Amino acid sequence: MARVQQVQPANKKTPVKSTPTNQQPKSKQELSKTSAKHEPTKNEIMFFRIGMSIIALTLITVAIIFTIQYFMNKEEEEGLFDDYIHLTASELTQLTGYDSNSGVYGDFTYFAGQEAYEDLYALINTNTKIYIYFYSASSPNDEIVNLIKDTDWEGKALFLVNLDLQKNNLGGAALSHLNLDLNRSNLLVTFDVENQTFSTDIRVTDIVRVLGRI
Repeated sequence: MARVQQVQPANKKTPVKSTPTNQQPKSKQELSKTSAKHEPTKNEIMFFRIGMSIIALTLITVAIIFTIQYFMNKEEEEGLFDDYIHLTASELTQLTGYDSNSGVYGDFTYFAGQEAYEDLYALINTNTKIYIYFYSASSPNDEIVNLIKDTDWEGKALFLVNLDLQKNNLGGAALSHLNLDLNRSNLLVTFDVENQTFSTDIRVTDIVRVLGRI
């Protein structure tokens, strides 16, 4: 009987897994990116804080500048007649009120010898007529405003009263002879010092006419 030769199976090798073609090994640069995050140094923190402080100070400075400019512009708008002599209700009473001691209207001695009234005192002593224009700064009349600003008032006794500020103090008996209609926003009082008389204009056309003749 012939022997059947048994063939030993060859040693099986473990298959080697191949690397996918689309997956490349990580480079050193990429590996470094995955390392731990860099902690900021004390100097870096200090420079960061200094930078933020400078930015904050710059913003605060700009805000202050804009605020100052805003209020300066606002004051310029509200200062309608800054270059003219204004009267308070008390000063108007001294200028036009009846003086029982002298028996005439207007106590001019009240303004004598006071530096604050130096210009006013010079004008009331060199003019026979005194003009007092009452206006509302919040609702001015452009025609009258332009006329006053375009006229040379050098040496002329024109004084102003801002009704927005003085209206509540003008209704007393001491000023009743001026016949002030305080419901209006434009009034012109003419004080004839020599004849001791007063005339009050309430219409814009009349005010413009009188001011244009001064």
